This record gives sequence, structure tokens and C-alpha cells, in this order.
Amino acid sequence: MNQLYILYAVSLLMDLSVAGTTFAITRRAAELGADAGTLGLLTAAWVLPYAGLALVTGRLSDRRGRRPVALVAPVLATTLAVVCAFTTRVPLLVALMLGYGVGVGFFWPVIIAWISDGAAGAVLHRRLTWFGVAWNIGLLTGFALTGYVFQFWPRAAFYVSATATGLVGLLLLIPARMPASVTETKPVGAAPPGRGFRKTAWLANFAALLASGALTAVFPQLATALGIQAGVHGTLLALARTAALGTLLVLEWAVFWRSRLWPLWVAQAVGVAAFIGIGCGSQVALFAGMFVLVGVVTGYTYQASIFFTQDEMADKGKGAGYHEAIVASGYFVGPIVAGSAGNLTGSLRAPYFVCAGVLALCVLLQIVVVAWRRKSAASLAR
Repeated sequence: MNQLYILYAVSLLMDLSVAGTTFAITRRAAELGADAGTLGLLTAAWVLPYAGLALVTGRLSDRRGRRPVALVAPVLATTLAVVCAFTTRVPLLVALMLGYGVGVGFFWPVIIAWISDGAAGAVLHRRLTWFGVAWNIGLLTGFALTGYVFQFWPRAAFYVSATATGLVGLLLLIPARMPASVTETKPVGAAPPGRGFRKTAWLANFAALLASGALTAVFPQLATALGIQAGVHGTLLALARTAALGTLLVLEWAVFWRSRLWPLWVAQAVGVAAFIGIGCGSQVALFAGMFVLVGVVTGYTYQASIFFTQDEMADKGKGAGYHEAIVASGYFVGPIVAGSAGNLTGSLRAPYFVCAGVLALCVLLQIVVVAWRRKSAASLAR
């Protein structure tokens, strides 16, 4: 059996679990009257250990093997998802989510490195595209499914998540081999060396996922205040992931973005507009359109970051660790910033305007850094 197919399947299932667990915890807390700060804390809790472990587990799998390290993840995630179903106490849920983050930290850097093994250029990008398709299907399915399950039986949403990670463990036990390394001569576009593509993509991905993480964390409060049902709430989040999935497929066909930085900045500017729209909106139709834009932006920045990292770095575990640590950092900082903004202002809308401002500042920072790098390079060339 081809190991790649198993890796795509477990990627789908793991993010189905992550979506289901985080949705159920924050939605239940919001319905019980949790403020924005509490929602931000619950969302950020699992990401903190994940960010730290991402720098370790990818490299560990370079030395100890991919499968043994990855198998730690489903054991922890399955157990803790089930336990979360039986408590509504915020301090205990924060502790459980910290443990859940440890489990996830043993998974994503290892899986990305595993998928990247023996691949470069067009082959690598194709693998990463199908990987992105898989985990985005997992997220959109997780949000949509658990949204409607939660509406009728809140506790069952956690069981859905636990079942998904249990299947991850079973699939990882199947003995399979990666395909032989393949080299393609088809031109795929190349980032000019020394122009800061990888680090600019890291900054863009951090900014976009900061905003996306904030949206996932604090939108339950606005949704419940506006009377948006859990099923519709889950569908909105699923729409964002559907848009991200579509973006990945477009990026597989288009190649111009692999040698230009300005599309990253345009995408983030679109993200600024989307968060302003969410902050001003009250209608589900408007939210749907803005969530789609957020999905497009995060899909693009994520794919740019992972492609430039894995294509440039020879140690795939190390590269995957750096990439995922940045992903986790954005998802951690966003909920904390948004939750704090909501609590300090007492406004349900403030977090979205703060996210728009942070995104805009990050774009300016990226432009300044790139301009400085190019000026320095030009001076050295004289």
C-alpha cells in the first residue's frame, strides 16, 4: 500500500478532530456565558504546547523514524477529547486542552516531513497540495458535522472527534512504504534565492493565522448574541475551509506566485477588508462572504509558507517544525489578542477591528523587511 494515501487520510481525520474539539469547547462555553477572554484562552491553550513541540518532534522523527513519533498523537488526542465531554469547568478544560496540544504536537510536523521525504519541486508541491486538500476537508467536515451534532447532542461532538483520532492510530499502524523519489523536469516556477521568500511567507502565514485563530475563538460569542444557531455557525467555519481548499487547487495550477511576493501582500489586504466586514456585519449572508475571503487568504499564505520552507530546507523534519511552530504561534497569539480586546473594550465587535489592524501592520512590516534585505543585498553587490 502507498504510504502517501494513508498520510493524506490521517491528515483529514486529525483536523476533523481538531475542528470538532475546538468548536464544541468554545461553542459550549459561549452558550454558558463565557466572555471573549475566556474563549480566547480555551482556544489558545492547546496551541501553546504544540508551538513548542513542533520545533522538537519533526527533528526527533528525522532521527527516530516517522511512524513511532506520530503514533503518540492519536493516543493522547483520543483520550483527552473523550474526557473533555464530561466537564464544563474552564480551568480543567484549559488543562485538558494543553494535553491535547501535546498530542497534536507529535503529529503535524512529523506528517509534513513524512509527506515531503524524497520530493522536491513539482513533485513536492503536488504532494503538499493534496496534503492541504486533505486537512482542509477534515476541517470543513469537522466544523460542519460537529456544528449540527452539537446543536442536538453537545456531548456527542466530542465523541466524533475521539473517533476520528482513534482511526488515525489504526491507519498509522498499517505497514506501508513511501513511493520512490521522483524527479520532474516540468518547470514549476522558482523563488529567486536570497530574496526573503521563505521568511516573508512565514510572516504572512503568522499574520493570517493569527486573524483566523482569533475568528475561530471569539466568533462564538458574537454568533450566540445574534441568535445564530450552532449548525449555521459550524457551516460558516466550514465555508472558510472550503474556500481555502479551492485556493490550494488553484495554486497547484498557477505558478506565478512562486516567484513573486506582491500576491502575498494583496491577499493580506483582502483579509483586512474581510475582518472589517465581519466587525460591521450582522447578517449570515455577509458573514458567509467574509468567511470565504478569510479562507482564501489563509489557504494561500499557508501553502506559500509550507512550499517555500520544504522546497528550500534539506532537513524535512526541521523545516516542518519551523513551519508548524509559526502556524501554532499565530493560532496562539490571535485568540489571546482578540479575547483581550473584547474584554478591555466590552465590545463584541472590537476583536475583528483589532485583527484587521494587526494584519495591516504585518503587511507593512513585511514590505519594510523585504525592502531592507534587497537594499542590503544591492549594497554588498557593489
